[in-house]
Amino acid sequence: MPNPLFNVLPVPALMRGDDGQLRGNRCFLARYGSADAMPADLADARPGTVQEVSTGTGTGEPRDLLIRVGGPPWIATVEDVTDQRRTARSLDLATEKLEEAYHTAKLGYWEYGIRSGELMLTDAALAVLGHGRDRFDQGFDALLGILHPDDRPRFGNMLESVVDNPKRVYVEYRVHDGDGRVRYVSSSCAPRLDTDGRLTHVFGVMMDSTERAEAAAQLEAAKQRLEEAYRTGHLGYWEYGIHSGTLVWNREAFGIYGQDPERFEPTFDGLLDILHPDDRLSFGNMLESVIGNSKRVYVEYRVIDPAGEVRYVSSSCAPRFDLDGRLTHLFGVMLDTTERARAADALRAAKDRVEQAYRDLQDAQDSLVQTEKMASLGQLVAGVAHEVNGPVGVALTTASHLLSRAEDVKRQFAANALTRSALAGFLEVAQEAGQLLVGNTERIASLVHMFKQVAADQTGDERRTFYLREYTEDVLLSLHTQIGSSGHRVELICPEALQLESFPGAFARVLTHLVRNALMHAFRPEQSGRIVIDIHADDGDDWIEVVHSDDGQGILEADLPRIFDPFFTTARHAGCVGLACISPTIWRPRRWAVS
Repeated sequence: MPNPLFNVLPVPALMRGDDGQLRGNRCFLARYGSADAMPADLADARPGTVQEVSTGTGTGEPRDLLIRVGGPPWIATVEDVTDQRRTARSLDLATEKLEEAYHTAKLGYWEYGIRSGELMLTDAALAVLGHGRDRFDQGFDALLGILHPDDRPRFGNMLESVVDNPKRVYVEYRVHDGDGRVRYVSSSCAPRLDTDGRLTHVFGVMMDSTERAEAAAQLEAAKQRLEEAYRTGHLGYWEYGIHSGTLVWNREAFGIYGQDPERFEPTFDGLLDILHPDDRLSFGNMLESVIGNSKRVYVEYRVIDPAGEVRYVSSSCAPRFDLDGRLTHLFGVMLDTTERARAADALRAAKDRVEQAYRDLQDAQDSLVQTEKMASLGQLVAGVAHEVNGPVGVALTTASHLLSRAEDVKRQFAANALTRSALAGFLEVAQEAGQLLVGNTERIASLVHMFKQVAADQTGDERRTFYLREYTEDVLLSLHTQIGSSGHRVELICPEALQLESFPGAFARVLTHLVRNALMHAFRPEQSGRIVIDIHADDGDDWIEVVHSDDGQGILEADLPRIFDPFFTTARHAGCVGLACISPTIWRPRRWAVS
């Protein structure tokens, strides 16, 4: 018979009957049903035993029960610890997952007791610091001992901040590992409080950030080198945010544009304002091309600095994309090309001046050549005049003598005193005079014809057919006075029937210059020289070869490469200007070999 007091207990309880069976009180039965689900050996448990069992409720839900046996009499209280056990298991699972996360992310953690002074480090934390566990036998002082000297104040300030103002703090510091190498550590530190809100521990999580720090240091060094390269090369750069509209310049860009960084704010509208009005369209087209085609574009433009000076800028512009491939920025590199542009303008101006000077020189050369032609014509006139003077004088004398004899015969005839012998004498004189007049008149006509032909050829460049020997003799005849007064002789070797369709004027000028040069320069004053002109056709009848030679003193070997240069002379001290030169362009119809 159950004890009435047992049934009114406010907590679930079990009682062992005389028959050894377990019976629950009213509270037990209401919560868990009958005691049949209890372990059979529970009835044999001695007072003072504490046992945990799993059973089900009336609905079949599993529960964890903590049973404490007391007595005598044998009575066991039942406590439902299901929620506590579930919480503990969840905490254990979360701890396992956290440990796995620490292990996967290579995170270590440490815990320092404020009152005890004990320092706890996980294996992962030891791996981050690069030391064994025995290194930290001295506790927190040992951790301070491996810190980089420059970072100890920072680490101490971090701890003080957590202790004085309990909140999470992030810090980066360096340590020396067991091999003496420097390691970078990123750590977050947080306070732990007891139930009364008092600080009991400081807890930290750490990660080895050496590779990241070294990569960041290398990136920073590369950035510094790049900036130094920009400064050394006087290169500016700009970056424009497509969405933000922000424009960023480096300091070199301000110098290139001639703007003061303290006064000029780099904006896109401000950049357009300082652009040369004629170049704004090309600059805008460049930006549209980069945005539309997403490729690098090169452009040259001009800007106007605050002093009103025009500056030339060469720039390349390229797109920048985010991780999703979307265009976010435009990046440009620029170089001040003002000096180069001005030098190019000066070079073009100098080139124009040189070309104009060359044209003027050509005009002067043409004028001098024309003057030389006229001088040659004048000498030709003088020579022909000298040649004509002889037959003209003879003809004049003959005509005067014939006129005088005719007047005598006329008087005798009028006086009927003309004798047969006087008439015969007059007729003989008239015949001789006529022969003299005809011969000298023909000579004069021949000289005039030669003069007209050679003069026309020397002053013009008309192409015609002519016989080389006859024409050469005419040219030499025009030089007869100079040749005769020099005491030298000229010999001509040329077939009678050799005919040429060409420019006789050019041939006459060349032949004239060759003979005059030889007369002036080839012979010593006391020498009586010989000039030979040998003209003949080659075997193929395609070339005419003119060989001009003399037995004079020759020419220096050093002057030979220059004899065809315009205006070259070896007697400039004697007033020669070097116009008597032979240009290969003279022989346009056919090629001539002249030696």
